[in-house]
Order: sequence, then structure tokens, then C-alpha cells
Amino acid sequence: MSTLAEQELPTLNAVVREICELSENDRCRAEDLTKIILRDADLTSKVLKIANSVHYNPSFASIKTVSRAIVHLGFDNLRNITLATTLIENFLQGKPKMYLIQSLARSFHAAVQAKAMVPFLDGEKKEQVFIAALLRNISELALISTGKKVVEDFIEARDRDPQAEHSLALEYLGVDTSVLSRHLIKDWTLGELLSEACENHVHSSAAARAVNLGNQISTYIQRGIKSQEMEKLCQQTARLCKISQEEAKNQILMMADEASVIAKIYGVDALIPALPDPAAIEEKEIVVRKTDYFFQQLLNQIHRAMLAGDDLTKITQLSLAALREGANIARIAILIVDHKSKMLDVRYVAGRGTHLWRQKVKINLEQLHNGELLHAFLRNHQPFWYQPNLELKDLGALKLMADSGDIFLAPLLLNKRLIAIAYADAEADAFSARQFEEFQLIVNQLNLMMRLSAGN
Repeated sequence: MSTLAEQELPTLNAVVREICELSENDRCRAEDLTKIILRDADLTSKVLKIANSVHYNPSFASIKTVSRAIVHLGFDNLRNITLATTLIENFLQGKPKMYLIQSLARSFHAAVQAKAMVPFLDGEKKEQVFIAALLRNISELALISTGKKVVEDFIEARDRDPQAEHSLALEYLGVDTSVLSRHLIKDWTLGELLSEACENHVHSSAAARAVNLGNQISTYIQRGIKSQEMEKLCQQTARLCKISQEEAKNQILMMADEASVIAKIYGVDALIPALPDPAAIEEKEIVVRKTDYFFQQLLNQIHRAMLAGDDLTKITQLSLAALREGANIARIAILIVDHKSKMLDVRYVAGRGTHLWRQKVKINLEQLHNGELLHAFLRNHQPFWYQPNLELKDLGALKLMADSGDIFLAPLLLNKRLIAIAYADAEADAFSARQFEEFQLIVNQLNLMMRLSAGN
């Protein structure tokens, strides 16, 4: 492996290695993970912040210790959070180059896609799927971290023709990336499931197939959900998960957006621009035939999901889809209130141009001034329809999102405490009274779901 030595490959953060070893040890305990986290004050702070977020803690029960966070989130969840944040920070520290961010985003997206397949899988290794998918492209991350120009040339050529990766790697790097991956997995002790996924045998386990499917989805999804490659991957996902192809497509699209949501929660906002934009990858039909009760059909989907016990994340995504597709609302966002930092954090979005709101929109509640739209809304916590043709107001902080058209605002409350704000705009157009009623109806459903989730 003389070529590897010439690449001056980096070493993995000790925390990453230790967490990988935990995932392979059947006898590991919560105390082992607690000790790893507590050794790093920044990691401890981040873990507690994530554990107290509305995404993982809808009841807002205060979590002040790492041991309590493990009980609340579950060992596997917290291990995955710790590994993902540590790995990304390890590679990005001091060198946030475009290629590195793109590769990390691809790995993170692959992990989210693979994890979504876990509930459908059988087997002892299914809890390790997220970690294996996150590390599936470890050789690429290691190569990019060297900063060599030849590696960037290889990445550009590979992205143009992913199926030629083997020959391109030999041409540019003098070593096959799959060989390099196997070397690093063995050298860095990254686990059996990752080794199996890299072998990519015909008779691989269901868990290894999920890892590789997640990786392939993250590679080809930018070509559009209707591309030939993605049609094939939707079919494979449907077969693995034993669901319909349409359900598989919807799951892939939902997880493409969920990757940005989770990146925001984990505090790795730098990845968001490189993660998929669902509005760009979901190509709409030229003519979409909708019934005059299409909104009711989508509302019924939400009710079925609630009755099935689906989580708040899925209900929220279905709710935004109902507003976007059923109520024909141009752009929607859910902004989470962080009472500790007094900030509004854009979490869920839908519509053209909304993807980067999560990274670009930062609203400090203490800097709102009297007379601006959001300040007026926060004084009464009532659904609000702003019509600029009737009354011009100062958009203030909402200028980062709003165009020149109508705006809807509504509160998401839990025990009379403001948890989030539902936002919608018509871009440069006007809303109808029916759209305002449908907007309020969906917000009421979300308020009900939050109350149910907090009660569990």
C-alpha cells in the first residue's frame, strides 16, 4: 500500500474510533458511551442541546445530564448523534473546502436514507446501519482531507460518471477506492457491517444492502427522482422494504428533506447547501390532474398517519405537503422557538427556494422592533393574514423570507407556551379565504399532534 502512504491520509478522531468500537461490542453499556461524551465539554453541551430540542423532546421535560439523555433518546440514537457530529467536525475542522462538504453531505444523507429502511429490516445488525452508511465513503473523505489536487480532479471525473469510479480511481489515484476503503476499515476498526457493505456481494445481508442503497441514493438523487438511475433505486428500495414503488419514492423524497432537518438539529449547518433540495429533485408532471377534494385526501393521509402512531416528523412533513400541493400555497416553513437563545430556527420547509432558509435565516426575537409584522404577531399569538394591498407593514426580520405577496402566520402552542411559528407566503401573489382556512386547519392538526406527542 505504498500509494496510501504517499497520500498522507489523516487519522480518525479518538472519539469516532471509540464509538465505532462500542457499536461492535454487544456487551457495551450506556455508561461506556457516557464516559466518552463527558470527556469532551463541547460534545457534552451539544448532546444536551440536541436532547432538549423539540425534535427529540416534544414534552420539553428538562434533560440536564448525559445519562438522562441516553435514557430519553435511547442508546442507539445518542450513539449515532455523537458519532455523526464528531466525525463531521473531525473532517471539517480548519478546512471546510467545497469537495469535503459535498462528500460529508453525501455520507450524511446516505445514513439518513439507510436508517429509514431499518424499521422494515430483520437481523441483528440493523441498529448499526446508520453508522455504516455514514462511513461508507470513508476513503473518499480521507483522500479529500489530504488537499491533493489530483483527488479533486478524480472527484470531478467520478461525479460526471459514477459508474466508472473503479477505472477513474486507478487512473487518477493509482489505487481502487474500494481497496482503500477496506484497508481503512480494517486499520481503523470500523466494523463488520461496513466491511460487508464494501464487499457488495450478491448475497449480502439486508442491513448491508440498506447501507449500499442509501449510498447509491445519495449519489444519484441530484439527477432527479424520475431519472433512470433513481427509478431503479426506488424499485430496489421497494423490494428491500417490502413496500410499493410509490411508497419507496415518497420515503426517499421525505428523507432527502429530513437530512437537512437533522443536519440543522445536529448543528452541522455547513452541510445544508450540499444536501438535496426536494423542490429541485422532485420533477412535477406537466399536467397534474387533481380532484376538487385533493386537499381532503391529503388531510386524510395525515389522520391515518396519526392513527398509525407515526411520529411528529412525519406528520409535519405530510402537513407541509398538504399545504403545498393541496392548498396550493407557494412556500411554507415551520420556525422553532429556542427560548434559551431567544432565536427562531427554520426547521421544516416546502416550496421553491426554501431549502437554504434553514441556513440563511436567523431571527433574534430580542431584536424585533415595534411595528414590524412578526413583532405584532407575537403580541397576540393568533392566526394572522397579512395582505400588503390592504395595509403595508414593515416586514422586518421576515424580509429574509417574504416576497411582495400575502403572508400567513400561526402559532404552534403547547400548554399555552409558544413552541413554533407556522409561516406561509404566496410569493408575489395573493391568498384566498379558503387557503387561510386550510392553513389554519393544518396548524390545528399540528397543535393536536404536539399535544398528543407531549402526553406520551
